[in-house]
Amino acid sequence: MWEIAGIDVTQIVEIVIVLVATYLAARIVHRVLEKFFEKTPFPEEIENWIVKISKYVVYVIGVFVVLSVSNFDLTSVIVGLGAFSIAISFAMSNIIQNFVSGIIVQSDRAFKVGDEIQVRIAGKEYEGKVVKMRIRTTIIKTKDGDKVSVPNSAFITNPVIRKKKTSKKSSTN
Repeated sequence: MWEIAGIDVTQIVEIVIVLVATYLAARIVHRVLEKFFEKTPFPEEIENWIVKISKYVVYVIGVFVVLSVSNFDLTSVIVGLGAFSIAISFAMSNIIQNFVSGIIVQSDRAFKVGDEIQVRIAGKEYEGKVVKMRIRTTIIKTKDGDKVSVPNSAFITNPVIRKKKTSKKSSTN
């Protein structure tokens, strides 16, 4: 143990090394995921979200390692975070369900922007052209011009009809 003015220099050096390693690991994760997503059909919005969350996970792990190196008892922190995460998961269950459903809908490619679809949700039927597919919702423009925001979980739990595109042929009489 090497001390200067009552400060453990070895521990400070260890913390700095962990912080630098965490930063480098986050950059590596960022680059690897970007390269991976260049080859996948996921929408850019989902890819960016996954990359950001992955970087934050690396940073959180780095903070835990710094706390551990600082001889901080992590038991109470981990128990508290466990209870907090359970409460958050209950509070955000619909958002998480729609997010996961959005990934499934976009990876299944059952329909895409520009397709005419029909879906029945809780006894009400929605029919129109898909104008935007987002992480949690899909926007449908009805024949009346209304825009309906449909939760993506509706496409997982309800049948979706993709209307056939009619070709406009000119008659030659």
